[in-house]
Amino acid sequence: MKYVIAAIVVVGAWASVAAEASGSIVVERAWARASPMDAPNGAAYLTIVNNGTEGDRLINASSTVAENIQFHEERTEDGIAKMRQLEVIEVPPGSTVRLKPSGVHLLMHLKRQLKAGEAFLLILNFEKAGAVQVTANIGKAGAMDDTSGK
Repeated sequence: MKYVIAAIVVVGAWASVAAEASGSIVVERAWARASPMDAPNGAAYLTIVNNGTEGDRLINASSTVAENIQFHEERTEDGIAKMRQLEVIEVPPGSTVRLKPSGVHLLMHLKRQLKAGEAFLLILNFEKAGAVQVTANIGKAGAMDDTSGK
């Protein structure tokens, strides 16, 4: 089931369980933290469920709030947090992949400030499933999950 979203920026109710699907790929719980004024970067998080019997790969993402979006992974090695860019995000068959703070996430080079209580459109392009559009809710600065509030 695909939904057509008419508005690029939506101000409204916090919806933490919304899901969008394309084929066997389902994207749930897309969210981002509010960003400080003039912050150059922001991060988005979400859950990808592959209900199929074949693997897929998230190959790129875009949004009207970002100049570009990269895939990044944060790891702690010897007590030091390190960030590395990923070319793709693998989604094995029958798996759930969670993008979350202090882990794999979407690094967005922002065009504008992300404000708590608003939302924005993310377009995720998968190698096999194609494009999946999802609305990402913006939570408060420092939120650790999509239920941390507006």
